[in-house]
This record gives sequence, C-alpha cells and structure tokens, in this order.
Amino acid sequence: MQMRKLKTNHLLWALSAPLVLMLGACGSAQGNITPTLSVDAIFTAAHETFSAQQATQLALTPPTGTPSPTLFPTLPVLSPIATFSFGSPTPGGAASLCDNAVFAGDVTVPDGTTMKASQKFVKTWKLLNKGSCTWSTSYQLAFVSGDTMGGTTTLVAVPISSGSVGDISVNMTAPTAAGTYKGNWRMQNDKSQPFGDTIYVQIKVGTGGATETPGPSPTVGPSATAGAGTVTISGNAEKPDVLITYTGTGGSESGSTTADAAGDYAFSVPSGWSGTVTPSKGIWTFDPVSRSYTNVTADSSGQDYTAQ
Repeated sequence: MQMRKLKTNHLLWALSAPLVLMLGACGSAQGNITPTLSVDAIFTAAHETFSAQQATQLALTPPTGTPSPTLFPTLPVLSPIATFSFGSPTPGGAASLCDNAVFAGDVTVPDGTTMKASQKFVKTWKLLNKGSCTWSTSYQLAFVSGDTMGGTTTLVAVPISSGSVGDISVNMTAPTAAGTYKGNWRMQNDKSQPFGDTIYVQIKVGTGGATETPGPSPTVGPSATAGAGTVTISGNAEKPDVLITYTGTGGSESGSTTADAAGDYAFSVPSGWSGTVTPSKGIWTFDPVSRSYTNVTADSSGQDYTAQ
C-alpha cells in the first residue's frame, strides 16, 4: 500500500509540474505578481485531471464477454412401460363361467335305436343349465362332428334359467344306407361360443331305403310275432300340429306323426310293441312329458296330454 501511494504521489507531481511552470510563466509576464493558488489546490486539480483520464480510458476499453452459464443436458423423455394383462383360460372354449351345460338324459331316441332308412325322427335331450346365466332364445344347440342326419342348428325354444333342466330337440332323418350313425352336438351362447358337455345321438339303420320291404317290423315281446298285425295308439295333445314321436325299444319300430288341428293324433305299430311316446311343439311343454308302453297287443286310445 505504501508503494502504491508513492507511485500515485509521483504521478500527481508529474501532472502538476506543467501547471506550476505555466503559473510561473504567467507571473513572470505580469510582473512580480504572487500566485494565489495554494499547493492543495494544485493537487486537487491534478487529481481531477487524473480521474478524468481514467474515466476516458475505461470508456474506450471494450467490455469483456461474460461466459454464458452452462445448462444441464436435457434428458430424454422415457415412454411409460407397457402393462400386460393375462386372462385366465376358459375350459372347453366357453366364454366364461356364465355358461355351462351338463347332459341330464335322453328324452327320445335312446342310444342304439333302430330306424328305417330315410325315417324322420326328433331327437330330444335334457340339459342342465349349470352356469350362472340364463339361456335366452338366442342360445342354440349346434352340430359339432360325426353324422348330421339332416339336423341343423336349433335355437332354444324357451329361456332356461340357471339351475334348471330344459329339453332341446332337433329334427333329423335317418340315412338311407344300413349302418350305425352318430352325431355330436354342443350348446352355443348368443355369441356362438360353444360351452358345456358334448352330447350325441346314435342310431342304427337296418336296411337301405331302396331295398326296404314294406310292412311292420318284427318286435320283441311275449306275443310279438312277425306279421301278426298292428295296433293303434291314439290320443289328444290339446294343440294343433304337435309332433308325436314314438321310439321303440329292443328293436321295435320308431317314427313320428303330427296331431291335427284339434290336437288329435294316431299311429300304428306292430302288435307287441314296446317304447316311449313323446309330444313336442315349439315353446310348449306337455304333461306328462312322455308315456311308456310295454307289449301293446290291443289298440290304446285316450292317451291324452295337457299343453302348458
């Protein structure tokens, strides 16, 4: 600090020296006039001159550029991680536990029933709705595999609620060639998705339609004798156009007929016939559901049903 002060004093003396000489020259020119400026005034003037020079120098010096602050690098925006959901598989191809069907029995055409070639018949199954949803009339029974026997996809006739058993029927025709035939069927919901048990119909055709000999088929029973005659079973089903299906047992004749406008029906079978007779019509149910016969040797009339 002492050295800086000395340098500044020397600089002030250097700047004030010309001023002193000028004052001295002025004094010489005017005679012996004594200068009125004091030493302090001289130093003050010199200091002001020095300050003005410094200000001028600062004004002429270009400013030094201020470095821009360094910004943090911009991080890339990460996409959200995709979320995957895993659904539980549905057993048997069903849409959900809402739909489930369990086979509850054959109503008509028991397995192995013998049919004539080209004979028309109605196959009816009993199915238990074991799901939680009602089977609406948009649900259907559809063919899966095997022999169709002329059967087509059939809609549920009346809604079947959860826990209830319902009958579902399909119209079929026996093939013309002799042999054993089997067709597999399964329920579908209103989105055509299959569910529940696979059910089937299985029949035997004894002879081809072209070589079949007209006449009653032999039956099994104590008094059943080939060519011994026929018996007639008749009654009333209360509604017009009711389909009456008769299904023989033990090789007895099977077939179907349709009630007339008054609901009356009649059909003939070989004497000694045994089997089951079942009425069916659209949304109607009948009481009783069916009637069983054993060794019929005389006409049976008044076999009436009540439609509900």
